[in-house]
Amino acid sequence: MSLVLLLLALTGGAVAKKKANSFASCEEITASDALFIVDLQNDFMEPFPVPNPDKQKPNYDISKNLDDDGKIMAGSLAVDGSSEIVEPINAWISYFLKHGGKIFASLDWHKEDHCSFCRNGTKASNPTGYKPHGGVCGPLPQQAFNDSGRCVDRVAKADYRRGSLMQWPDHCVMQRFGSRFQPFLKIPGDAVVVKKGWDPLRDTYSAFGGTESKEKYPFDMEDTMANLEARNSLEELLTQHNITRFWTVGLALDFCVGGTLLDALGRNNDTQRPRPPTVGNAILIQPCTRAVSPSTTGKAYLEKIRKAGGIITDKITPESAIKDVCSRTCSFEE
Repeated sequence: MSLVLLLLALTGGAVAKKKANSFASCEEITASDALFIVDLQNDFMEPFPVPNPDKQKPNYDISKNLDDDGKIMAGSLAVDGSSEIVEPINAWISYFLKHGGKIFASLDWHKEDHCSFCRNGTKASNPTGYKPHGGVCGPLPQQAFNDSGRCVDRVAKADYRRGSLMQWPDHCVMQRFGSRFQPFLKIPGDAVVVKKGWDPLRDTYSAFGGTESKEKYPFDMEDTMANLEARNSLEELLTQHNITRFWTVGLALDFCVGGTLLDALGRNNDTQRPRPPTVGNAILIQPCTRAVSPSTTGKAYLEKIRKAGGIITDKITPESAIKDVCSRTCSFEE
């Protein structure tokens, strides 16, 4: 073998080894990886079949919240297909805990008079929009909307200007069943949880509008507004934990999941939040989310996430999804 061929063989071997090492490093889940579970709460769940109690028990008493078929009752804002993602998300939780990753989650956390509730933003004098027991109003302002009742956050104002503002049935009212994590979600006691939407005048789809829960597991006690105002934001928490990869699951793709991912990428035009300084990759695990309207707003949010630089994997298991993501993000210096 000539000297040139020998050098090429040695160099090629070194490069291949470096590629393999880099790929293997990418596939390792570490304390800098965050699995972020967005709003997997009872009010967003469709009827849920109760597993065999010999195999899995709920995290809390559900006996008063079963329908005639013995399923957990649907929430006030149930998302189609939501029951299908609980077990896959549990598999991700188990994988992250086994390999040293961090678990983060968000809770929609509203007062009874929250501005996003349809009955609080309309009046009896506006008969086409008024729903005294809650309901979906929108898009607004076309439905005789009472302008003085709308939320005053940036996203609500932007939606109102576009004529796309939605208001919702009462949901995720703090300390009620609907606001609790889905009872079969294996959320660990040391998860970092942020609560959002606690200001009655402001709504936030994105978890980056939330602050750390003062309460620890089971996270469903009352956090006072003063406590939540004083706690760290999600951006601050990610920075403190040096999170570099942000793996996202939960509900719903076309509202809270999508808004959270766009903020993680620093590309949410409505909130204009900066990208968290430590986050390198923001990833959507698509089989572990569901959209309110898959063919319209859900599809649009997938495109927004792609254009913003997010990574979308269609693999459902942690092992296959991580390989898929690393095949697209692994890099090394020549």
